[in-house]
Amino acid sequence: MRHGISAVMALLAGVAVLYAFGAPVRPVQAQSQPLADKAGQAPEVKTLLGGLVVDKARIYKNMLVFPIRYEGLQAPGNWETMDKAVEAGHLRIVEKAQAQVSEVQMENVGDATVFLMSGEIIKGGQQTRVIRQDTVIEAKQRASVPVFCVEPHRWTGKREFEGSRNLAPASVRNAIQGGADQSEVWERAAERSNALNAPNATGNLDESLNSEQAQKDFSEAHKALGHFSPPETVGIAIADARTGRVVGLEVFGRRDLFENLQDKLVEGYAVDLVLTAGDPAPDSKTVIGEKEVAEFIRQALAGSSQYERTPGSGRGVELTSGTLRGKGVSAGEMLIHLSVQDTHMLATPAKPIVDGGPVMYDNPSPAPAPVPLPPSPRRPR
Repeated sequence: MRHGISAVMALLAGVAVLYAFGAPVRPVQAQSQPLADKAGQAPEVKTLLGGLVVDKARIYKNMLVFPIRYEGLQAPGNWETMDKAVEAGHLRIVEKAQAQVSEVQMENVGDATVFLMSGEIIKGGQQTRVIRQDTVIEAKQRASVPVFCVEPHRWTGKREFEGSRNLAPASVRNAIQGGADQSEVWERAAERSNALNAPNATGNLDESLNSEQAQKDFSEAHKALGHFSPPETVGIAIADARTGRVVGLEVFGRRDLFENLQDKLVEGYAVDLVLTAGDPAPDSKTVIGEKEVAEFIRQALAGSSQYERTPGSGRGVELTSGTLRGKGVSAGEMLIHLSVQDTHMLATPAKPIVDGGPVMYDNPSPAPAPVPLPPSPRRPR
C-alpha cells in the first residue's frame, strides 16, 4: 500500500509540473530507446541511404550540386519547417523566463509536427541564435531547445524570436556538429562575416548574410542552379570543384521538407565554396561525377551510427565512417534528416586540381543506379 501511495503522489507531482506553465501541453518524451548496434547502421539510416539515386550535377563556380532522389516511403504525418510554422503562428520561440545563452523555449501550438534543422538561425530575443541540433517538436508540445549565440555583442531586446531566411554557413554547421563550444562557434561565425566583408557592430552573423553583396551572390547561385523540384528529390550532395571531393550530403525523409529548405542549404554551402573562396584556376580540371557521390554514400553506409538524446519527440542520430561524420534526427521508424560532411575538408586547403582526365560533369551520364541496400536488421526493442 505504501508503494501504491508513493506512486500516486509521484504521478500527481508530474501533473502539477505540467500545468505550472499554463495550458497542458504534451511533455518532452524521455528517450530511453536502445542504441543501434555499434557494428552497423541504424535501420532507418540504412533504409534511406541505401535507396538513394544520384543525378547529374548542376554547377555554379566552385560548387557542384547533385540532386538526390529516393523513391521509397516518406515519413508519415503532417509536417512544417521552422520558418513556415513561425510565420503561420504555429511555433512560438521565446527566451526562457531566466534567459540563457544556450537554450530557448519553443511551443508548437499548431496541429503539424515541426522540424528544426541544425544551423537554422532565429533572430530577435536578447541575441541572434542558431539551432544546435536537428529537432522534432510534435503538435501541442513544448521543449527547451539548445542553441548557440551568433551575435556576441548584444544582450538586450525583446523576449520573442522570429525565423530567418538564412542558414549558418557549412563551416559553422560542421563545427556545431563536431562538438564545438560557444567560443569556437563565435570564432567561426566571425571568420565568415569578415570573409564576406560584412562585419557589424554586434557581430551578428544573420546581418552579415543579409548584406547586399551576399544576397546578390545568393541570387546568382539560385539562377545558375535552378530549383530542385522533381517529385522524388529528397536532398542534395555538394562537391568542391577545386579539390574534386564531395564535401556534404543533405537528405530528408520527406520531400516537402527538402522542398522548403533547399534554398537555405544551397546558400549555406555557397558561402564557403563560392562567396568567400575566390574563383578556381581557369585551367583546373575536376574529375568528379555521380560515381564519386555514390561512393561517398557507400562510405557513409559502411560506417556505424548510434542514437543520441535530442529535445522534443525525435531521436538524434550520429554517424561515423572514416573521415565522414553525420548528424540527424529520426521519428518513429523513419529518418527525417541526415547531414553528412567530410571532416578531411576541414584540414585540407582547397586548391585547383590540374591533373586527371576530362571534366566528368561535362560528359553525358548513364542512367543513375541506386546505391545497394544490405538487408535491414529488425530494430531492437
